[in-house]
Amino acid sequence: MTKTMWWVIGGAGVAGLGVGIYFFVKKRKTNKETSYTGMGNKGKPIKVTSGGKATPVTEPNWNAAFNMNYIKDVKKWLGRKRIKELPESAAKKYARELNNAKGVFNDDEKAVERVFRSLQDKTQVASLSRAFYFNHGKKDMWQHLRSFLSDSEMKKLVKDPVRRLPNYRLA
Repeated sequence: MTKTMWWVIGGAGVAGLGVGIYFFVKKRKTNKETSYTGMGNKGKPIKVTSGGKATPVTEPNWNAAFNMNYIKDVKKWLGRKRIKELPESAAKKYARELNNAKGVFNDDEKAVERVFRSLQDKTQVASLSRAFYFNHGKKDMWQHLRSFLSDSEMKKLVKDPVRRLPNYRLA
């Protein structure tokens, strides 16, 4: 055998060994079971994998329903449980209604009230906020509402209805 042939065989062997190690490590990681035990010493739930590692799970900020990442935080908090979300088509429709509620001379406060009364939980508020941001020129929904609603109208039409909503609903 020539020197080149030995290099080809050696290279193929190293590549095969690398692929084998990759799949061995990947299989070990996916076989871990995750369970949530009781509360840790700081009142936070503990996530335990079958390997014995325990990591605390960060509780979402339940008052940040207008944050677009609220849904991600809630899903991370709940682990494998599924939540009900606002369909994207409904979120876009509500976002369009809120965008059209701001008028030149007269604002449509009834439309704002109608939208926020129809939402069923805070994850839907986050879905609406996300749809508004991406469908209306990357404008923040909260800032848009503040631009034409007074403080008392914001409290009555937006803050109070959202504050009364549950944090999430399980599917």
